[in-house]
Amino acid sequence: MRFNMHLKDGPFDAIKAGSKDIEMRLYDDTRKQIKIGDIIEFARNDDSESLLVVVLNLHVYDSFKGIYDNFDKVRLGYKEDETAHYTDMEQYYSKENMNKYGVVGIEIKLLSEITPAILTDHSICPTCFNKENNNILYGDDTYTLVYEDDLIECFFVGNPRAKGHMAISSKKHYKDMMDIDDSLCEYVFKFARDTMNIIKDVYESESVYLCTMCDGPMNHFHLQLIPRYKEEKRGSTNFVKPRQDYVYDEVKFSEIKKRLNK
Repeated sequence: MRFNMHLKDGPFDAIKAGSKDIEMRLYDDTRKQIKIGDIIEFARNDDSESLLVVVLNLHVYDSFKGIYDNFDKVRLGYKEDETAHYTDMEQYYSKENMNKYGVVGIEIKLLSEITPAILTDHSICPTCFNKENNNILYGDDTYTLVYEDDLIECFFVGNPRAKGHMAISSKKHYKDMMDIDDSLCEYVFKFARDTMNIIKDVYESESVYLCTMCDGPMNHFHLQLIPRYKEEKRGSTNFVKPRQDYVYDEVKFSEIKKRLNK
């Protein structure tokens, strides 16, 4: 989801500069709707400028003292030479409301600085984040997508390890292969077998390797299909060949798409 909030110039500039990454708010009904992975658009009070941030964590406390005790003041928006005290927040919220709702420190990062690795480290699935936000992370992928249905999608990898390197990803979120149900497991591996044969034929490779290496605090189940060509050595080193730039081949793309969608 996306949320909109306004800020005074000082906090806005600190977030823009990257020094402030904890936004303190009353944990009222509106803020309780915010989830990790959501996007917040912060605007200056005069609406002259705005910026987008991603919510990486939510630190909930009974009072602002808890936030001030646990985070460096610069992360809260203060300068090094400024004195910080939790009672500073009383200019924004009444004691009655603070006692009623509690407070939250919203840990954020500028959207422009977000990477898949950062999302993964904060238990946010990059694949789901990208889809939920109109391909904001990876950009338009229509020129790589060759097949999709209600369960899976199949596409050319944007940074392939070999010509013809493709991936199959589940539409629904599963952390890795150990999480998928029996019906999807059977379906996706049969589809992978057929796709591997098509890749081998169209790209005239000697073999096509299959691997799945979903790892880390958060990932999204997918299979990698990596061709090996006759001039290359056999073996596991093909799984870690240097990454390349994806080069669109209209003839091969169209042929694979035709065969997968027949």
